[in-house]
Amino acid sequence: AERAGLDFTPVGEAAHFHATFAHPSVWHPLNGFGVMWRYLARPAIPAALARLEAAADEPDTVVLYSPFLMPAPRIAMETRALRAVSAWTAPQMLPCFAPPLWLAGHRIGVDVPATQVQEAVLALDRSKMQPLALSDIEAARSARGLPALERSIFLEWIHSPLLSIALFPECFAAATSDWPRPHLQAGFPFYDDDAAVGLDAALERFLDAGAPPVVFTAGTAMHDATAFFADAVAASTALGLRAILLTQDFTQIPAALPPGVVHVPYVPFSLLLPRARALVHHGGVGTLAQALRARLLQLVVPQAYDQFDNASRLEALGVAHAIYPREDGSRPPLPDALAQLLADASVPTACVAVAERLACQQPLERVRLALESLA
Repeated sequence: AERAGLDFTPVGEAAHFHATFAHPSVWHPLNGFGVMWRYLARPAIPAALARLEAAADEPDTVVLYSPFLMPAPRIAMETRALRAVSAWTAPQMLPCFAPPLWLAGHRIGVDVPATQVQEAVLALDRSKMQPLALSDIEAARSARGLPALERSIFLEWIHSPLLSIALFPECFAAATSDWPRPHLQAGFPFYDDDAAVGLDAALERFLDAGAPPVVFTAGTAMHDATAFFADAVAASTALGLRAILLTQDFTQIPAALPPGVVHVPYVPFSLLLPRARALVHHGGVGTLAQALRARLLQLVVPQAYDQFDNASRLEALGVAHAIYPREDGSRPPLPDALAQLLADASVPTACVAVAERLACQQPLERVRLALESLA
């Protein structure tokens, strides 16, 4: 932020972050968001609200916020007329009553009537989402003399009435009539500043020494990926593939790696993925966007949150296969799924087509112009 010329104001604590992602239920498809709210979002409300209410008096200030874990901007809009724009990083952050969609890790297919889908979404909101956050938000609002909320927090209130921006392209998720208005669909905002450091010399030698590797990552925040990386090694060995295991937590990596498999704590995706054969990952939107731009085959192993929906959208584009959990919690074997992906001749063609559509977009410029028009 500071390199970009912006002030950086922390509103949380490292202890809250670590407590969140060390919690055993943080990656649970139904209960994970509750962990995120209680341990990460709730403690940040007072400091964030104080800073944003002060920012409302600063000239030419427009706040871009992620709505689900940051309710403070929405409150400051009501108390101090703060100009704030909500940013949706993934389609599942948005209200949607049209199948197919995912709820708590369960897929609702196109054969389910739309009325039943709406009933299911509203029931989940009433029974789980609204009770989770209502008391915290009402406490902050009532302390400032605001009336009680009579709307759904996450389906309605949390989204900015001024403007919302979808940070993904139409080819990934087209707008629906359920989306809050007004909104702008900008596209994936790629972060490439880390590419200036280049690739590590040892990694460069590894990439030059043989066939393009398969890259495995479970995501930056995943602290329980020991089984994932063990399966990655087993799959690479079984299929005779070179591989890169990408995680900053070395304790997740098997003690002894076979030849052709290396562990790398961090590497800019914009430099690595164009030189890879495939990417096996969790389904995070930032990761999948980089892979789409790199025309890279993807195998998605979703765990929670928006990852199931993201995986389905990649499959619909024809650029990925996915491994979903069965009813008993097990999944199809990783070696079989990876072999099927690599043998699917239609996937590389689809990857090229999608990458070409992304290349002509200017998401950051669209966001800049939208924010400046409100300043």
